[in-house]
Amino acid sequence: MKYILTIVIAFLITSCGPAYVANQVEKDFKGDWVLESISYPDASGLFEVELFNLASVSCFENSVWEFIPNNSTGNFVLDGNNCSKTQEEFTWYVDKTTAESFNPEMLLKITTGQKARKVDQGSRIRIISLLENQMVWEENAMFKGEEITIEMTFTKI
Repeated sequence: MKYILTIVIAFLITSCGPAYVANQVEKDFKGDWVLESISYPDASGLFEVELFNLASVSCFENSVWEFIPNNSTGNFVLDGNNCSKTQEEFTWYVDKTTAESFNPEMLLKITTGQKARKVDQGSRIRIISLLENQMVWEENAMFKGEEITIEMTFTKI
């Protein structure tokens, strides 16, 4: 009986592991962040890529992002070069299947004006680093038929 109880407790602890780690990572996102820079680490040249099926990269530069971890929502304001100022809403969460990996992944869906459950498209983003005052994301995108990596660096306000 003692062994069965030990096995059950061990199973419960290990099965909750990734969910717990994902929740801890999500808490680190809390607050306001500025998208300071966007780069293409594996490519050279100037690219005009559309992020999140919304706007060009230049519109996202210096955008302010707010993450609310207790309900997995947030918003950001696009106010970049030659772009009209718009506020977008999103839902997000850390993928529990990748939470314990070296680079966990976040799923982000733009939900402006819609219920999150009605939105069936989103973006998978690798969290390269998440520190107290800085975070770095990577996302793959298609440019002229080839996949490129976009790196986004945020600073906490």
